[in-house]
Amino acid sequence: MNPLLAIHGLRLLGQTHLPAWTTYVVLAAAAVAGGWYWRRLRRGSVPRIRRRLRRASLVIGGGVLVAAAAASGWIDPDVDQIPYLVTWAGVVLGLLVLVVLALVDAFVSVRLHQRSLDRRLVRDTLRIREAMDREGIGARPEREADDA
Repeated sequence: MNPLLAIHGLRLLGQTHLPAWTTYVVLAAAAVAGGWYWRRLRRGSVPRIRRRLRRASLVIGGGVLVAAAAASGWIDPDVDQIPYLVTWAGVVLGLLVLVVLALVDAFVSVRLHQRSLDRRLVRDTLRIREAMDREGIGARPEREADDA
């Protein structure tokens, strides 16, 4: 046994299987943070597609966190080898799904930003056009041929 760990009481370092109480603490903190963020997404300023993507990410992330806590603190790898492996495989799959959702969220954010810029560009162009019309700059010559 490492004497440094025995002296300072840091027995958790280097372990892959943690005491169950440590996983409960992490899950409780994550649940509080997730609940706060879920409520924050209820604001009207958050676009519906972004709200749905981020809430899906919260649900999947919570499942990944519970599975990781189960694999690292509740399932004994020496006794239950198959459930241990299946749980870690679920964690990896969940992380993959989270990465895909994050990419989709990034693309949606870019698209929403592009639409915002397009609306602003059209609005500013119309304002400039109205100001030019008021000042008589760039006025179109009247076509008498069209009137005849």
